[in-house]
Amino acid sequence: MRKRALALAAAVTSGLLAPAALTAPATAATAASADDFNGDGYRDLAVGDRGATVGGASKAGAVVVVYGSATGLGPASRSTTVSQNSAGIPGSAEAGDGFGTDITTRDLNSDGYADVMATAPGENDGSYHGTFTVLWGSASGLTSGSAYKNPKYPDKGFAKDLAVGDFNADGKQDVVAVDDDNIWYLRGPFTKSGSRGSATNLDPTDGENISPDRVVAGTVTKDGTADFAVLGDDWDTDSNRVWFYKGSSSGPTKTKKVSLPAAASLMEASVTIADYDKNGYGDLTVGAPRTGTGGAVYILPGTSTGPSASAKKITQSTSGIAGSPESTDSFGSDVSAADTNGDGYPDLAVGVKGEMIGDGPFRAGGITVLRGTSSGVTGTNSRWYDYATPGVEGETTEEGWLGASVQLRDFNRDGRAELVASAPEVNRLYLLPGAASGPTGTGSFLVQAPELTGFYWAELTD
Repeated sequence: MRKRALALAAAVTSGLLAPAALTAPATAATAASADDFNGDGYRDLAVGDRGATVGGASKAGAVVVVYGSATGLGPASRSTTVSQNSAGIPGSAEAGDGFGTDITTRDLNSDGYADVMATAPGENDGSYHGTFTVLWGSASGLTSGSAYKNPKYPDKGFAKDLAVGDFNADGKQDVVAVDDDNIWYLRGPFTKSGSRGSATNLDPTDGENISPDRVVAGTVTKDGTADFAVLGDDWDTDSNRVWFYKGSSSGPTKTKKVSLPAAASLMEASVTIADYDKNGYGDLTVGAPRTGTGGAVYILPGTSTGPSASAKKITQSTSGIAGSPESTDSFGSDVSAADTNGDGYPDLAVGVKGEMIGDGPFRAGGITVLRGTSSGVTGTNSRWYDYATPGVEGETTEEGWLGASVQLRDFNRDGRAELVASAPEVNRLYLLPGAASGPTGTGSFLVQAPELTGFYWAELTD
C-alpha cells in the first residue's frame, strides 16, 4: 500500500512559484486535454480556494495547480499557487475577492495549452463588481492572465458561474457567464492581450424574471456541437428551471425550458453532463444536496431537443446505494462523471459531505460512485468511500465533510479515472487511483496545502 502526502505551494504570499522544467508540445494545436496546462500530454489538477488568505488579505482566494505525469500527480516541486498577487496576473489580492470561487478549464486560445478560468465575484475596482480571469497555460505552466468584466452591468456580481465550449462551431472556444440576472454569451477568440469576440445577453425572450445560478456545457444532442444548460430560479412561477441552449453554426439557441421536480432545491447545487448509457445523448445531472431529507441527484436524459423533463431521482434510498437518508447527509454535495473502471461507460461520483458513519462522528462525509451502464446510472455495483476505506489515510473526523467537492479525472492515462475528493474541515484532498473495480484506496494519497487557510472552499472543475 502506497500512501504519501503531497504538499502544495511554498506560500501564497510569495505569489507565483517557479514550476519545474516542463515539456512543450510538438505543435501549437488545441490541447488534447481540457486540463493539460503545460502541454506535456498529462492532465493536471486545478483547485480553487476562495477562502485563501493572500498577503494578509482574508478570503482573497487562490488557485492551486498540481501537474500530472505518467505516474499520476507529481511531487511538491510540480505544483504552483496562483493569486492576484502573482506576477503576470491582473489585479491585486484584496479581502473578500474570492478569486477561484468557480473554476473551469479549456484551451481557450487554441495554442496547445489548456487554460484556467477563475472567477472573483467579490472583486471591486470601484467601477465593476466581479471578474473572471483567464490563467494562460504555457510550457512553463500558468504564468500570465487576462481579466474580463461584465459586458454591460457593473453591479451584477459577475461571474457567478462559467462554462466553455465552441457553441457556434467556428473552431473557437466561447464562454457563457452568468451574473445575478443575465446569461452572457462571450464569443471567441480570446487572446492573451485581453481581447475577445462580441457579447450577447441571452436572457430568455419570453419575459421571464430569472436568476441564473449554474451553467454547464456539454454535448447533449447528437450533432457534435457543444450545448449548454443554465439552472436557476424563475421568479414568475417561483420554480427551479433548466434553460437549454443548443449549439449550432448560427450560435446557441434556447430550444427547451424544463421545470425541475417541485421538491428539488438548487441551493448549493452542482451539475455535470455525461452520456452514461452511450446512446449518443448527454444526460444532465444535478446534485441537489438541500433537497428533501438528506439530498438527491436528478438525471435528466438527453434527447435531440435537450434534457428530458422526465428526471430520474437518485437518493440513498435507491436500491444498491449505501446508507439511508438523514437530514444532514447532503447527498449530491458535488457530482462528477468519467469512466473509473475502463468499461467505456462514464460513472458518476456523488459527494455526501454530511454523512454520519454509523454511530461515529457527525458529518464525517463520504463519496458514492455509481456505475454507468447501457441502462444508464443505477445503484447496482455502486461503491462507497470514506475514511474507513482500506488504504485511505486518516481517521474518521467529526465534521470533516469528505466529499464536499469531487472530481473524476484520468491523470495518468491508464483509461481509468482517479477520484479526487475534498475533506475541507481537515484541510485535505484525497486522490484514489482507478482500478478494474473502480476507485481504490490502495495507492491513495493526500494532497495538502497547509499554507492556505485550508481547502474549506475547495472548488474542483466539473
